Amino acid sequence: MPEKIIIADSSCLIAISNIEELELLKELYSYIPISPEVQKEF
Repeated sequence: MPEKIIIADSSCLIAISNIEELELLKELYSYIPISPEVQKEF
């Protein structure tokens, strides 16, 4: 499993948030960079 994932689109964050599983990302990846544009959308 890769140590990091790059979030390039807010739709994946929104979908994971809708099923209340954002913590899963923290469990799987040690580093999750998110662009300011994605942060603004999310």
